[in-house]
Amino acid sequence: MLNEICALTIKVKDIQESLYFYSELLGFQVSKYYGESIVSLQHKDLPIILEKANDLHLPPKGNVLPALVSEKLDEDIQALREKGVTVIFDEPKPCPPGRYTVIEDPTGNQIEILEFSK
Repeated sequence: MLNEICALTIKVKDIQESLYFYSELLGFQVSKYYGESIVSLQHKDLPIILEKANDLHLPPKGNVLPALVSEKLDEDIQALREKGVTVIFDEPKPCPPGRYTVIEDPTGNQIEILEFSK
C-alpha cells in the first residue's frame, strides 16, 4: 500500500538562502547534503528536503501547506519579524485547533505556524 509519507520536499530557488532560512531562522538542523542542490533537514520521522529547482512557479502554485507547531505564537511571530521573515497576517487567525499565522520562505513558499489551544 502507498499510504505512508516518507519525506516532504520543498522546491527552492536558492539552496544557500533557503538553508539559512530553514536552519538559522527556523532552527532546523542539516541531516545530509546530496550534492549541491539537495539538502535533508532533521525532522523526527519525516525528513524535510530542500531541493533547488529551476522550473519554479513564482509565487508557488502548490496546494500543500506544511505547518510548524508553536507553543507561544505571539512571541514566535515577533521573533520572526525581527529576523526579517515575511509574516502574511498582521494578527494570528483563529482555526478549529487553535490559532495560526502564515510565513514565507525566500522562494515564496508558504508555511503555517500553528498554536494549539490549551
